[in-house]
Amino acid sequence: MARYTHTVDKKGRVIVPARLRENLDGVLFVTLSLDENYLSAYTPEQFNLIREQISSLSGTDPDVRLLKRAIIGEAIECQFDSQGRISLTDNLWQWIGVEAGEEVCFIDMYDKVDICSKEFYEKSLADISSLSDLDLTRFNVQGL
Repeated sequence: MARYTHTVDKKGRVIVPARLRENLDGVLFVTLSLDENYLSAYTPEQFNLIREQISSLSGTDPDVRLLKRAIIGEAIECQFDSQGRISLTDNLWQWIGVEAGEEVCFIDMYDKVDICSKEFYEKSLADISSLSDLDLTRFNVQGL
């Protein structure tokens, strides 16, 4: 798990870090994230599990329909090219405020990869004065 930075080219392509590609079969599903200013990238297996769970929810619930449109409807299957790049739609890049020539961060979250602009990531880190300010008591994570 780590953070990697690469630049988006004029065609909307970006190199997926080699360390991340090692664990992938040449394909990622990229879609909107639940977190603002982020995209989420999943292996096909992970994305299929998410899609099955969302699809099993009641279509009469407006929140479920919104979730389906945002997560399933905006998802694209990205195949790595010979240089290890993926190509995202302008819509997805716009969602996180990234244009050609700008850097993006790939954050390995173990079960998915978060993608955001480098500028946003650095600003987010600067906004965190200290992790000790976070209330983590409800999570019961030991060893931190």
